Amino acid sequence: MSVESGFWHSLAKNKHVLQLQQKGSVAVSQFKTASRQVQIAVAAGAVVVVIALGSLMGGSDGGTSAGSTFEVRRGTFDVIVREGGNIAALQSQQIRSSIRGNQGVKILAIVEEGYRVTPEDVASGKILVELDSSSLEEQKLNQEIAYETAEAQYIERKAQLDIRVNQNVTDLNSATQTMKFARLDFERFLGANVVADLVKTLQIEERLARNTQTEAPVVSGQMETRLEQIAQTRQVRQQGRRPTSTDNGGGAGFDPANADQMPAAFRERMEQMRAQNGGEIPAEILERMQRGGGTPAVVSADAEETALERDPVESLELAALDDVSLPVTPAMLMDADYLAVRATLNFSDFADETQLEDGEAKQFLRTLMENVRVAEENYLQALARLEGQRRLAERDFITPNDLEVEESRLLQAESKLDQTRTEMALYTQYTFPKDAEQQLANYENAIMSFQRTKAEGDSELAQAQARYKSAERRLNLEAEKLADINEQLALTVIRAERPGLVVYGSAEQSGQPFRGGGNQEPIAEGATVRERQPILTIPDMTEMAVRVNIHESSVQRVAEGQKVVVRVDAFPDVRLTGEVTKVAVVADSGNAFMNPDMKVYPTMVKVDGVHDWLRPGMSAEVEILVVSLDDAVYVPLQAVTYIDNKQVVYVEQSGRGVPREVEVGIFSEQFIQIISGVRAGERVMLLPPRQLASSAQR
Repeated sequence: MSVESGFWHSLAKNKHVLQLQQKGSVAVSQFKTASRQVQIAVAAGAVVVVIALGSLMGGSDGGTSAGSTFEVRRGTFDVIVREGGNIAALQSQQIRSSIRGNQGVKILAIVEEGYRVTPEDVASGKILVELDSSSLEEQKLNQEIAYETAEAQYIERKAQLDIRVNQNVTDLNSATQTMKFARLDFERFLGANVVADLVKTLQIEERLARNTQTEAPVVSGQMETRLEQIAQTRQVRQQGRRPTSTDNGGGAGFDPANADQMPAAFRERMEQMRAQNGGEIPAEILERMQRGGGTPAVVSADAEETALERDPVESLELAALDDVSLPVTPAMLMDADYLAVRATLNFSDFADETQLEDGEAKQFLRTLMENVRVAEENYLQALARLEGQRRLAERDFITPNDLEVEESRLLQAESKLDQTRTEMALYTQYTFPKDAEQQLANYENAIMSFQRTKAEGDSELAQAQARYKSAERRLNLEAEKLADINEQLALTVIRAERPGLVVYGSAEQSGQPFRGGGNQEPIAEGATVRERQPILTIPDMTEMAVRVNIHESSVQRVAEGQKVVVRVDAFPDVRLTGEVTKVAVVADSGNAFMNPDMKVYPTMVKVDGVHDWLRPGMSAEVEILVVSLDDAVYVPLQAVTYIDNKQVVYVEQSGRGVPREVEVGIFSEQFIQIISGVRAGERVMLLPPRQLASSAQR
């Protein structure tokens, strides 16, 4: 391996030099594809450049065999990217015909080509092109008539819709009030919470919420689950019921173990009797209470279920289970699902003071219970007096007539007690369920009336809305047509929007040179232009730029905002400044067919200032300042090499090259920054000594 090849092998390890090698590989590929004459010319030029560099950088002092040397420099160090490009307007306005139609439109007047549009022209709205508008004026007149007709129909439909909406509000208001009053009457009778539980069980509020929807049929499993929930609720209520009155024909009899379920006053009397009789209830009193007469007792669940089996409403509930697959119409309250749940209600379960809230039913029930309590109190007092009179009679302290009077009073108290208990039993078994059913029926009828009113109103409202929407769409359509014609009329006059030079359009500018563009008339007064045909192009001469293509090896260094020096080929002595305003994120594919290995990125450089002599298309060269260091130490790229993976330079000492490790920084096309290792003024070898390179190869 030669000294030169060993040097470039070590230099390839440097990450900065690798980037330059990538750019060099592209140049090599271009060199190989060039003609023989071009290759000879390039090779000869390279030899001349090498000789010139050797003379500029100075020879090796002391006749060193390692080659030429270079004095380490210190000063301003700039990294610059140079590329060539073309001058172009940063912004340009292309004016096309926007008048629709296959026949086109004639140009009545147009500004002369080459006219320079000034900022004053833009401010005053100078007319550049005026197109024929006679046919559009005729279309506008006919469209205005159609719009006025549609507007009159829209106003009529809008009024009809407002009337229907107000009527629906009035009808629904009345139906809602009726339904609300029926609910209040129901709550006044049973209590708000009791009614709320019933409404929840019947799902009345849910049905009202979805009364305008259509649901699928209710499956049997859902109905059975609902009925099971109702049965469980009833069972819980039965277990927590207060004692009710049995009928006059007897009953389950009095059970002393259930005394805790009796009224407080009755329990106190029972405790007094036990205390006076050695802890036991007197046998006579216990016999009378168990014999009948409607003493308080707890109705068993079995007896109640037996009664329910004979109830025709319960039969309806069981029959509903066989028909639960019928489709449900949520718009109406009285459907199969509702009737099945409704049949499970038994208002006799609520005929208890603990089940009711403050209301008419509870108030009346309290009155009946108070009457029973008073009758029981009177009965116990009469019974106690009779017992005392009997003890007095046994000692002859009273006459037999007095004893008969007390016995008569006891019978009267017993009769009164039976009467109040019977009255309470009749209310709880017949009057209360009937009144509760009537209140619920009134509430249901009010709901059904509300739903009918709402359904009828919705139907009428839907028709009114359909008519209104149709009229609205018709009016909007006619308005859009009229606005479109007015917009087309406005487009017949084209005004200046930005300053620049006026250039007439051509078939090539339309982007369709092979689709009949050659048959278009030249732009002039009286010519016919079609839709989307270019009429004028006005580049903005106040903002010029250079469009360049940055090679892929340098594009990572270029960024928006970097300062640029611009030199125009036509004016080589003029130095312009600029700034990078845009760098493409993907490579340009325009030249991929001619040179697929060439990857360049379109970049736009804005030129500072306004220069009247600049014209689009002029050739220019840009120097993009990537980075600039005011005080840096630097050497040529080839002076840096590698020894044992360390970056070194060969410093000339006593006619010999001594390797010294260095730390490098940024680099340009020719030089590289030395951060530490050498000082300004020292001389470094451009190539490593041959003997060191040979020993390194061994």
